[in-house]
Amino acid sequence: MSDVVIIGGGPAGLTLGCYLADAGVPCVILERAQHPRPHVGESLMPAAIRIFKEIGFLPIMEAADFPHSGGVVYHPGGRTSIPIGYSEFPQEGIEQEYTYHVDRSKFDLLLLKHAENQGCRLVQGANVREVVFENGAARGVDAEIGGQTVSFPARVVVDAGGRATKIGRQLGLRRDHPVLDQFALHAWFLDVDRGSRATEDYTHIYFLPELRGWAWTAPINDEITSIGVVADRSVYAVYQEADVGIADFFLESLSKNKALKKATKRAERINELKGEVNYSYQLDQTCGDGWIALGDAARFTDPIFSSGVSVAMHNARFAAERIQTALESGDCRRETFLPYEDKLRADAAIWDDFIRLFYRLLPAFTHVVESPEHRASVLRLIQGEVHADTDGHVLEEMRGLVSRVERADTHELKDQLMDFPMA
Repeated sequence: MSDVVIIGGGPAGLTLGCYLADAGVPCVILERAQHPRPHVGESLMPAAIRIFKEIGFLPIMEAADFPHSGGVVYHPGGRTSIPIGYSEFPQEGIEQEYTYHVDRSKFDLLLLKHAENQGCRLVQGANVREVVFENGAARGVDAEIGGQTVSFPARVVVDAGGRATKIGRQLGLRRDHPVLDQFALHAWFLDVDRGSRATEDYTHIYFLPELRGWAWTAPINDEITSIGVVADRSVYAVYQEADVGIADFFLESLSKNKALKKATKRAERINELKGEVNYSYQLDQTCGDGWIALGDAARFTDPIFSSGVSVAMHNARFAAERIQTALESGDCRRETFLPYEDKLRADAAIWDDFIRLFYRLLPAFTHVVESPEHRASVLRLIQGEVHADTDGHVLEEMRGLVSRVERADTHELKDQLMDFPMA
C-alpha cells in the first residue's frame, strides 16, 4: 500500500508528488497518457518560479532552453496598449525577472522525470476507472493497465486528473459555473508579429468584447507562436445560425481587435485547430474522508491571465502540508483537510468576482491596472496569487466603476458595458 495515490501526471499531481517525496511520503502517480502528450502551450507566471526552486526543478527549466517571458501586454482594443514587465513586481524568494513560455508536452515530460527522480513511483498508461470507498472513505483506486484491472490501495487519494474530475463525477459533486460559459480555440502559427523589441517575448492578451472573450499570443520558440481565442458559447451560437464554421469563426475573431488583426496579418497555421469545452466548473467540495481534489480536478475558471499552472502548483504545496499532517496524526478525515478547502474557496471567490467584473466592463480592468494604488495587487491577481484578506480593495474599485457606469444616463464607457450577469 502507498500512503498516497495521485490520479494524473500533470503539473498539479507531479508537483504534489515532489513535495511528498521530499518529505519521505511514499506515493504513486497514475497517468492515463504516455508522455510526451499533446497540450496547449502555456506562459508560466512568476509565482511558479518559487515552486520550481522549492522542488529543485528550476535548474532543469533553465537548461531546457524554453523562451523567456518578460511580462504581459494588454490590448484593450484601441490604439493604446498596457505593458507590464515582471521586473517591476519583485517577489520574495524570486531573483529572476522573467519566467517561461513552454511547450507543455516538453514541460510536463521534464517535470514527470523530475518527480520520478525525486522518488515518486510513476505508472503511465493507467486509466483510473474508479476511486474505491470503504465506509464512506477513499481507500485507493482501480485502474485499467494493459487491459487488466489493477488495484492501488492508499491511505489518501488525490484527484489531480484535470477536467475529467474523476472523483467529482463519481460522487456527483461537479457543477457547471452558473455564469461563465466560455470555450477556447487554439493552434500554432508562423509569421506572427510579436511587437516591439522591448515586448516581443511577452505574452500578449487582446480584449474581444464583441465575443464576450479575449485572445492570446505567446511564443513557443523563435518561430512558432501559440494563438488562442476564448469566446462565449452563446455568442458563437449566432455564428452557427449564419452557417459559419468553427475555423472561419476563429479567423474572424482575430479581426475583432485592431492590434491582434495587425499581429496576425501574415500568420500561417501549422497544426490542427483544437478546442476546449466544458470550460468553467467547480466541485461542491474539494476534500472528503481520505481524498483531496487538486488543480483542474477541483475547479476550472476562465484562465484570462494564464495562471492555471501557477495556481495548481501553489495549491499542491498546501495540499502536501495537509496530507502530511493527516498521515502523521493518523486522521485522514475530511476535517483534517478542511483548511485546504477553505483556502481554495476564499481565493476562488476573489478570482470569480474579478473575472465577472472583467467581462462586465473591460475598461474597469484597464483602470485599476494603470492605477499606482492598485497596480501591485492587480499584478498579484494576474499571476494567481490571490489573497482574500488583501485584494478585496481592487475588486471594490472595479465594482465601483462598473456601478457608476451602470447608473449613469450617459457615460463615456456606457457602450462598453457587456451583457454579463454579475450573480
